[in-house]
Amino acid sequence: MSDVLTTTAAGVAADLQTYFSKKLQRQAKFETVLDQFGYIEKIPSASSKTISFTKYADLAVTTTALTEGVAPDSVALSSSAITAVIDQLGFVIKLTDLAELTPKHPVVQKTLELLGTQAARSRDAKIETVLAAGTNVSLPAGRAARVNIVAGDILTFAQVMTAVAGLRTNGATEFEDGNFVCAISPTTEMNLMKDSAFRDAAIRNGLGNKSEMYKGQIATYAGVRFVRTNSIPTITSTVTVYPSYL
Repeated sequence: MSDVLTTTAAGVAADLQTYFSKKLQRQAKFETVLDQFGYIEKIPSASSKTISFTKYADLAVTTTALTEGVAPDSVALSSSAITAVIDQLGFVIKLTDLAELTPKHPVVQKTLELLGTQAARSRDAKIETVLAAGTNVSLPAGRAARVNIVAGDILTFAQVMTAVAGLRTNGATEFEDGNFVCAISPTTEMNLMKDSAFRDAAIRNGLGNKSEMYKGQIATYAGVRFVRTNSIPTITSTVTVYPSYL
């Protein structure tokens, strides 16, 4: 009896090809929300890279009654300049004619999509860098510095309300809807959901309700709109710190 010869896939390897799916895999989604909360002003051409904003100092409250026929002493106004220098960001991807014509998927359209996403994330990152440089910082559990933060120190709703009280005491201006905004990471959102006061407020107001005013908004309560973003980088200290911006 003769042996039976079986042809395997290896024997016809030269005639096999890889099948490419027509559907591209999804990219990771990053939520850019910080650009919603800043004042945007365009600098005209031929006007340098520096923009200056002028701020006048408040006048002190006066409680001294006037004396008839006597003019009060004059007081000089005081103003200050707040300047900023713009940065130019850019990115280049080179595609040859063959790189455009021969791939199965629409490379040019995908490239434009990737560049658009990169531009939004880059802009958000620049805004976050400015916010992170601020010196008005509130740390959890009354810690004196970031290096003193331990793993159990998380943001609570009570701490947010304390910060809001400080803003109002110092005359900070709310947004047009009468609320402040607090940008938080998904990890901070998870921790806040463990806080019964925040969780009850979120439930009463409805997560993602129809009154959503800002991209990424998850809840509104006690004069604060909370927005979620996964674009805020963590800070490396003795533990990983997840900053929030109010």
